[in-house]
Amino acid sequence: MSESRRPSSGGGNRRAAGVRRTPSGKSAKGGAGKGSSRSGSSKSTGSAKGTSRTASKGTSGARTGAAATTSAASASSAKRPTSRTSVSARHAGAAPKGAGTGRGKKVAATNFLNYPRAGRKNPWRWIPSLRMIVGAMALFVLAGLGFAAWLYNDTEVPEPSDFALAQTSRVYFADGETEMGQFSEINRTELPADEIPDNIKQAVVASEDSSFYENRGVSPRGIVRAFVNNLQGGARQGGSTITMQYVERYYTGTETSYVGKAKEAIMALKADQELSKDEILSRYLNTIYFGRGAYGVQEASQAYFDKDASELTDAEAALLVAVIPSPSTYDPANDPEKSTQLWDRVITRQVAEEQMTPAEADALEFPQTVEPNSENSLGGTNGYLLSQVRNELIAEGFTEDEINTGGFTIVSTIDPAIQENTVQAVENLPEDRPENNRVGTVTMDPSTGAIRGMYGGADYVTQAQNDATQSRMQAGSIFKTFTLIAALEDGYPLDSRWDGDSPKTFRGGWTVKNFNDVDYGRVTLEKATTNSINTAYAEANLEVGPERTRETAVSLGLPEKTPGLTDDAANVLGSASPTVAEMAEVYGSIASGGVHRDSYVVQSVTRPDGSSRYEHETTDTQGMDEEVAINATVALQGPPTQGSARDLQNVMGGRPVAGKTGTSESFRSAWFVGFTPQLVTAVGMFQPSADGTSEESLTPFGGEQNITGGTFPTQIWGDIMSTSLEGEEYLDFPEEVQLDNETQERSYVPPPTQEPEPTRAPEPTEEEPSEEPTTEEPTTEEPTTEEPTTEEPEPTEEPTTEEPEPTEQPPSEEPPADEEPPADQPTEEPPADEEGGEEEADAGLPEVEDLLPGEGQGLGGDREGRDGGRGGD
Repeated sequence: MSESRRPSSGGGNRRAAGVRRTPSGKSAKGGAGKGSSRSGSSKSTGSAKGTSRTASKGTSGARTGAAATTSAASASSAKRPTSRTSVSARHAGAAPKGAGTGRGKKVAATNFLNYPRAGRKNPWRWIPSLRMIVGAMALFVLAGLGFAAWLYNDTEVPEPSDFALAQTSRVYFADGETEMGQFSEINRTELPADEIPDNIKQAVVASEDSSFYENRGVSPRGIVRAFVNNLQGGARQGGSTITMQYVERYYTGTETSYVGKAKEAIMALKADQELSKDEILSRYLNTIYFGRGAYGVQEASQAYFDKDASELTDAEAALLVAVIPSPSTYDPANDPEKSTQLWDRVITRQVAEEQMTPAEADALEFPQTVEPNSENSLGGTNGYLLSQVRNELIAEGFTEDEINTGGFTIVSTIDPAIQENTVQAVENLPEDRPENNRVGTVTMDPSTGAIRGMYGGADYVTQAQNDATQSRMQAGSIFKTFTLIAALEDGYPLDSRWDGDSPKTFRGGWTVKNFNDVDYGRVTLEKATTNSINTAYAEANLEVGPERTRETAVSLGLPEKTPGLTDDAANVLGSASPTVAEMAEVYGSIASGGVHRDSYVVQSVTRPDGSSRYEHETTDTQGMDEEVAINATVALQGPPTQGSARDLQNVMGGRPVAGKTGTSESFRSAWFVGFTPQLVTAVGMFQPSADGTSEESLTPFGGEQNITGGTFPTQIWGDIMSTSLEGEEYLDFPEEVQLDNETQERSYVPPPTQEPEPTRAPEPTEEEPSEEPTTEEPTTEEPTTEEPTTEEPEPTEEPTTEEPEPTEQPPSEEPPADEEPPADQPTEEPPADEEGGEEEADAGLPEVEDLLPGEGQGLGGDREGRDGGRGGD
């Protein structure tokens, strides 16, 4: 048979060697139209329709026949698929409809999990299949069961003796090595199960876990309830049974995470399997903390009722159970009303559990407890530090029980050397110091707010009130600093001049006088600060506005609710009653360039396993402009160098010091608050009345007839700071700067009709010592060259005998800042051995008790309502 007649095999097109196959669709189209030849060795020369599928050269007839045959074959092949879909195309879902042999069938998966999903287009191919979801869940369940089995086998039920190692929290000084003390001593006496009375066992079951004898150590319903509560944002709960509470004590309350609670649940399940219910209940009652340093029912019975547990009545047993949720809070000595409510709740539940009849319950009376004994670990001066640490931790969210039983390592900010210097400084006071004379001090690092030293009293056990953080006393002239800053902020420079004559009556009939009624004439703001001139500062306060003085104090950190802190004109003379700690914090804002930082005493808290429970973070707030703080510091360097605290120059060895003394009305309190670039220290001294309800005038001692801020408070300050800064670099304060807002002049001039007569105020009586002793009269710091006399007239002025009064001179004719107008000076200079004027608030505020009744008389109670005695109001 000739090559041109070779038939097609199987009705399809067979391709000659070297000839490329044309897709069926194109063949049909070509056969019907173009008739082009696809042969690689010859070109079509005829006009017949169709396409030759051979490469041989035949006759015209042969080509025609072959073309006809090829055309028929092409038409046949166009009716059925001639190509196959690849595996990858099927998986991608790209095969044409009906193509291949798997028409209408689901595409098979290429892996066990069928991921990505076969036969799906994006994004559906990336959604996990049911097979994958079921497989993952099965693996998760198997892994969980394996972990639970391992944890169960690895968990051991603790013995009661295992608990004691993790219950004492220890507090350290800032070095992290020197132990300051402990919060509680562990007092535990274990009783055999048969010696624990039934009445307390029944009360515990009724109050804490009524299903105790039925459950398997855990309560699924309680766990679900706690889980829902936690999801809703409530206080984290654990759904604890008595068994879980028992094992929870082993972890000392540190396991608050869900993993930790799971560990407790496993231990509870195992304990329930290995121990009898009575043994679990007995172990629980032998290890639980009842407050007052007592662990276990035997020690609790002794601490609350001074008797053995075997002698407890039903009412006493119910009270011990009532305090279990929060012993320190619910102790009848701390909150009798709350403890009574919880005691009644326990009795009611016992009646509901049929442990006693209603008649028996009605016959019970709330039991009387003995007075709690102060823990020996809080004795001495360190007790105040430990109490402050506890209070700060509670403010940060710790609970009393967590502190007492947590086994924490607590590092405080107290420097052991500075603390020793602080205690020694107070002990250096004269031996004839009255017993009721009280002193509080705080030394702080202004760059961080960390308290480095504190003196709250001689012995915390005998006097629990902290005189540094809780006792309040009238501020006196240390409050002038806030008017100074307000004036600087409002544009009055340090060389602005104010009338320092005395006495002086202002609008509203307010009369102010200086110590010994000394006339200073027109003085600069800086000079008024150095000599604490009451009349000049009263005028400045009226000029800037008393509300500005109050606002400045608050912006620097003084609490708004400070007793006596008002917008009255007298606030400049210290009618408010802050605590020593508050004033240290406020002056620390000045020392740090206007940045306020809250004071703190706890640096870090670490759990027994070494993980961090708490770390202090300092927050900065800009209380005033830095340049204002610089100029205020310049003015505050006057009292320690030329004013009432200038004795510090000898004590501090020339180290730059800024600060302010203060003495309140009738010498009821005396202050010195000052700072160097490294440290700020506040010292306050006061004397409570015999009944402890008010302040009384400080009883003279140590050869001082009147106790002022320039006496013993300044001495204590110098003893603390001089020794604490030994070896430290001498740092200078910044020099005075020109403020952009220095545009103001003193504008307030009292009406002439209100000016006092040029007569001296009467001398004070013994009952009301309204002035400073003569040893503190001003002016040894005034150079004699600055006091013109009749023999040395002013160069450009008329002779002094004809010199006009200062009040008649226009501002441009005022003397330079370093000179005093001669007509305003006393006719005779005070003796050279007399001090610069002390800042007695009494001299400028003779009617303080009438203006602000009750203010400044309080002794204790801080602004947050914490423990510590009466509030200042």
